[in-house]
Amino acid sequence: MDFVDRMPYFLSTLAFFVLLGVVVVVHELGHLVIARMNGVFCEAFSFGFGNVLFKRKDKRGTEWRISLLPLGGYVKMLGDADVSSVRETIPEGYTEEDMERLSAHRKKPWQRLLIAAGGPLANFVFAVLVFFALSEINGLPEYNNTISVVSEQSLAYKSGLRTGDVITKANGVNVSNFVDIAGQIKKSAGGSLDLELLRDNNRITLNIDMWVKNGEKTKPIDNLGIAPNGYKYTKVSTWEALKSSAMMTYNIAYKNMQAIFKIVAGKMSTKNVGGIISIFKVTSSSAEAGIATFVTLIAVISAVLGAINLLPIPVLDGGSIAISAIEWIIGRPLNKKVVNAIFTAGLVIVAGLMLLGLWNDLENIRFLNWMENLFK
Repeated sequence: MDFVDRMPYFLSTLAFFVLLGVVVVVHELGHLVIARMNGVFCEAFSFGFGNVLFKRKDKRGTEWRISLLPLGGYVKMLGDADVSSVRETIPEGYTEEDMERLSAHRKKPWQRLLIAAGGPLANFVFAVLVFFALSEINGLPEYNNTISVVSEQSLAYKSGLRTGDVITKANGVNVSNFVDIAGQIKKSAGGSLDLELLRDNNRITLNIDMWVKNGEKTKPIDNLGIAPNGYKYTKVSTWEALKSSAMMTYNIAYKNMQAIFKIVAGKMSTKNVGGIISIFKVTSSSAEAGIATFVTLIAVISAVLGAINLLPIPVLDGGSIAISAIEWIIGRPLNKKVVNAIFTAGLVIVAGLMLLGLWNDLENIRFLNWMENLFK
């Protein structure tokens, strides 16, 4: 295999690094901006990890670095023992007075809360701005009423729907786009959904029960398992574009949070947890589809990262927000040993989720079967 043959893999890897780099750097810049606004001295901001390739200090004394591994970045504030910002140390040459004035760890609880929230907030703002820019350039995507069926295990497939079907009526209401269809599906949860559709110029009617028996109880279903099969761009006003961009960011964040809580509650399979390989595959596909699709994915991942970081898990920003909020309410700092134990537990949880995502990825690409056959 020569270099030309390897180019697609090279470009996929480059796109993956760009995606991770952008969303993580935006996140860390959010922390830096809010920290500076609250009088915290930021010692360094690095694009990437590992050995420093280039560095330069700005007027505020922050050292801006470009590092070897382009997997995001970090901001190091005064007193941080490491880039995780969990424990405080007093650097050589600094006094207790300096730390009280400039260290994030010595700030008031509400200030530490704002600094922790700065990262997710930056991710949300970035996502809104990207969606808004794309909407101003291309218009808003209007999804048609032709559908794709997600899988043969979906309720849609089991009920007789097929990819390419054109839904013309839902519950007696004329529908011309996927938003209208989705609205009728949501309204039918717990009841029945009447559909009229065209397939190969033949008119078909379906009645679908939007519920499932769970023992003696009835569980409502609000998702058929279909997706739009096409779209066109429609020009809208600046206000409509901004409003739609904010709503899109909110929906992405909300649905991901909802999915996580369903997995924790046992209402959704842990097989839905993806890892780094899943992100790589989606990034590769989006980059191949074009710059607009790739930029859209960056905005989506940014919104997802912002939402995940708000989870009240120690090590994540949500954990720091929760601890700062508790200290703000009770009016005193929590015991340091307790805080360190909480963050250690959080690290275990996050590491466990990452390993679960990686395991699911390896199963999906049949890596274990490949390894087994390799040694036969």
